[in-house]
Amino acid sequence: MRPEVLLMDEPLSNLDALLRLQMRAELKKLHREVGTTTVYVTHDQIEALSLGDRIAVMRDGEIVQLDTPHEVYDKPATVFVGGFIGTPPMNFLRAEVRKADGRVYLAVGDFSVEVHEEWEGKLEEMVGTPVVLGIRAENIEVRPTPEEGTLPAQVIVAEPLGSQQLLTVQVGKDVLKVATSPELSVAPGQTIGLVLTKAKIRLFDEKTGEALKFD
Repeated sequence: MRPEVLLMDEPLSNLDALLRLQMRAELKKLHREVGTTTVYVTHDQIEALSLGDRIAVMRDGEIVQLDTPHEVYDKPATVFVGGFIGTPPMNFLRAEVRKADGRVYLAVGDFSVEVHEEWEGKLEEMVGTPVVLGIRAENIEVRPTPEEGTLPAQVIVAEPLGSQQLLTVQVGKDVLKVATSPELSVAPGQTIGLVLTKAKIRLFDEKTGEALKFD
């Protein structure tokens, strides 16, 4: 059979973790060899990221974002997409746009977070506006102790995962997930410093949850 389109509805859902891993690779290989357009439905975001050339993220029967796996992961169109795609999901912090000494920055509680220089023009028009700051766990650098320019956070849980260590930390009223080196020695209750990678910060409208556009 040479159908024009193949429809797959969660074909791996009943397999154990190891078989799912093996079959994902097998399906991707078969798709490359056969070349047939395939519509693949899944609730497993890892399957979507690994198998899809393009991903359509749906919510309440509507497509929220349609793009490549990289764009959906790195530049989610809404808070929902950022929180749905990724393990762990994207972190979100309550922030406010402020300006001081000629520079625009994001205030997270009593602390300031620098923004990408190219954003300052548009953000200047939003001074005083609350926003949602999104950042992935792997885009946060950890300092063992708070330093000037870092965001203080208290470690709640440290989870060794082999290739990395996943920290659950408290920043003000917000709880974040931070991916670090497994060699980093931290303990619950310890106060650490966080550095957010400016180029990887994503901002969302507080009311609509939609990503703010800067291009």
